[in-house]
Amino acid sequence: VGAPPGRLTDWVIAPVRFNGFRGLTTTKGARVRSPKFSCFGHQWRLQIFPGGEEGSEDGYVAMYLQNRTEEAIEVKSNFIVKHPNGREDVSVGVDKVVKFSKGVGYDDFALRSTLLDYLVDGAMIVEVHMRTTNKPLHQSSSFV
Repeated sequence: VGAPPGRLTDWVIAPVRFNGFRGLTTTKGARVRSPKFSCFGHQWRLQIFPGGEEGSEDGYVAMYLQNRTEEAIEVKSNFIVKHPNGREDVSVGVDKVVKFSKGVGYDDFALRSTLLDYLVDGAMIVEVHMRTTNKPLHQSSSFV
């Protein structure tokens, strides 16, 4: 029923580093924002709550991807933190395309104690994987 969805683009991966993750505040509701990066003609920002958001279970890190551009876009996204020694990834994603007008995320991304084993030179590196059905205005291959 209805028009078929457009074909999805290939995955675009934006690695986002949170340096000094171990020392970030664990106060519930305290956030840390990444610098903005560009993808599909939109400005994005990843924000984490190392001590969790108000709705988070104790000990969990909350994580949200924000569309910082006025225009909404339909995006399928995943967050992946890879283990430096090749053990199993910490990964969360949505199996469907979601309309991003502001942001989407997870109150309980992963246990902070687990993520501490995934640090690379003290940084938590989150790979933000995104794809869209929208035709990008321009696609940036470099992320800031």
